[in-house]
Amino acid sequence: MNVKYIRVGDRVRIGMLMGANREWLGIGPVVVAGVSLRDGRHPLVPRLATPDGHVYTKFELDWARSEGNTATVHLHAYAVHTARTEYLDEYTQRMVVPGADRQMAKDSLTLTLKSAAERLGGREWAGFEWQWMFSSRRRRIHAILVDGSWEIGGRITGCVLLHQGQCNRPVYRGSRGTDFTTACLKTLQQRGSPQGMSYQLAPRGGLIQAFDFMHTEDAAFLIYWPKYDSVCSLLESPQGHDRLYVLDEYRVRLARRAVSLPQRFLVAAGPLADHEARDLWWAAHERVYGGYRRAFRVKPTMVRPEIGLKYSVRVVDGGLKVSIGGVEVDSREVPYAIGDHVIPLLHRAGIRRFFPEVMSESDVTVLGMERKLDRGIHGDLHCSSVCATHRFVPSEFWGGMKAWHYMAEKARALGIEIGAWFAPHFSPRARIFQEHPEWRMIDVNTMPSGGGYGWHTIISADWNTEIFDWVLADIKRWKEEGGLDYLFTDSFANLGLLQQNYARMMRTSWRRLAQLYGEFSKMGIKALTFEGISPFGASRFGIADLRGDLLGPAAGIVGQNDLGWWVDDFDMAYGLCLGAAFRKRPEAEIRSLCFRAAAARGYLMMDSLCGHLYDLPEWARELNIIYEKALPHMVQRTLLPDRSGICWRGDGASVIWALRATDVEVDDGAQVLELGAEDDTAIEPSASGKCSLQAGRVYMIRHPGV
Repeated sequence: MNVKYIRVGDRVRIGMLMGANREWLGIGPVVVAGVSLRDGRHPLVPRLATPDGHVYTKFELDWARSEGNTATVHLHAYAVHTARTEYLDEYTQRMVVPGADRQMAKDSLTLTLKSAAERLGGREWAGFEWQWMFSSRRRRIHAILVDGSWEIGGRITGCVLLHQGQCNRPVYRGSRGTDFTTACLKTLQQRGSPQGMSYQLAPRGGLIQAFDFMHTEDAAFLIYWPKYDSVCSLLESPQGHDRLYVLDEYRVRLARRAVSLPQRFLVAAGPLADHEARDLWWAAHERVYGGYRRAFRVKPTMVRPEIGLKYSVRVVDGGLKVSIGGVEVDSREVPYAIGDHVIPLLHRAGIRRFFPEVMSESDVTVLGMERKLDRGIHGDLHCSSVCATHRFVPSEFWGGMKAWHYMAEKARALGIEIGAWFAPHFSPRARIFQEHPEWRMIDVNTMPSGGGYGWHTIISADWNTEIFDWVLADIKRWKEEGGLDYLFTDSFANLGLLQQNYARMMRTSWRRLAQLYGEFSKMGIKALTFEGISPFGASRFGIADLRGDLLGPAAGIVGQNDLGWWVDDFDMAYGLCLGAAFRKRPEAEIRSLCFRAAAARGYLMMDSLCGHLYDLPEWARELNIIYEKALPHMVQRTLLPDRSGICWRGDGASVIWALRATDVEVDDGAQVLELGAEDDTAIEPSASGKCSLQAGRVYMIRHPGV
């Protein structure tokens, strides 16, 4: 094996690993501005296959050309037919092809590269951008999997990976003795078992971060896609390995010509203190996600104090009685009870964003009170949860649009954003699928896609169909007639982005869903949150408080995520609204965790701290109010050295969340205030122009002349 180097501009060298007779073994060393970015001994290779059974096992270099800031590598791709296809029959058996061609097929793969440079986070970044293209006269593919590894210096030891995800730790300090994965596991204890995998290739900007960021003391390394579309990935560094394996699968429509998204690789030279690297991660987050939002005209969403609906139910005489806000009412009276009894309690607790129980039409509202015998002993009755949507309008089971409007007006009058639960899926019993079965996502096994739940329970929608306009009209009506400020999207990753429609050329819904959220913003929806990690709004998901070995898995979450992963790194909770049921933590520690999350412009929901009357501790109420005071000025972030605090800058004022006692310098004539839930307290700087800040307090600095 030898290395043939390709130059891309003056600062990038990419090594091609070559075998005998021009055999191309993959990409080896990559060096940008003198910084090695991968272990050159481990080839980075594309994995290609056709759905009807061809697998590409060999590549041959046809030609490579480098001209100034661009380079092109053209490869011959050779495939054998395995006789087994990607398709499954209805019993999830892989289909086979009798008489499959045993001759090796020959097609083309082209890698194009060009140099890239950006200024980001106050630093200059240099690197390159690449794109893969497959072409064939006879064969078609719908995925390009790029299988490789990336590490500053060619080893993960000594690198710090910063990666937001719903099911992975946000900070991984690389070493051979530890491991990291973005795979969604059924339980952490089942790591490595195929039976323990929920799903492995996670949607970028759905379940995991839409970019990769790592740093050492000497450099920062950023990988991202300037455009938003279907990429599913796995990042993993198994124990005993010194690499970070990164597998990116581009999912495209089935075609004889398939092109990956452009992907950009950038390096910024150090030296870098830890807090400086975290600020560069934040700048990358804003650049990448802000670009996606602008492309689809989605307005940004900031995290605000939020809490879930607390209630209990009982069935009486074939109807549902709900205890809520200190009263018990019929299900149709619930929105009125929320408006009269719950909304004032939320306002007093400092809550500013709220969605009640799922009140859209669903299996529960349509079928929930029926029995099997009501339809005859041979009749079919399958009733799923409130997640099995029939239509996105307030159900008459919950009082309909009139009751919703009453509740919404009560919330808006007290400055609370009122919202509804939303999802990219429907009940298989929804009338719309009876009228338009072609609006369903069809899976590889010929059946509708249930996103891991089974198609009898839930079916993903194909948003490339007219269901897009049908749902948009319902949400518009809900907003205009009932009042709607906010939408929470459930199952965004696993039921919105994961699927490909095998009845429609394997197309995905990525871009169409992005356009849907752009339309929501256009109609005046103020806020969007998502179960998962989305560039189009704030994240809002549950998280287990496992406490290491102290406690067992938490019911419902089962250990696929852990609050303990965030405890020492809450600056990474930026843009996240986390629902954690605190377990065996003293109140002082819980208070500190909530403060640190808010300091990062994140939020730890406080459901476990109160009862049905939302009797939050006084410190929690005060924190909510102070956060809302500070929020308008929390625009540009800077971490203070030694984790002493987080400084945010806005128009004319700065806000500092003091995590430890520290002294800061202020400009002459600046006004310093300690923010309080009721009144703010003026702080007088010393003669030397310094202010002493106390830990656990929030300070606003109004700059002179403003």
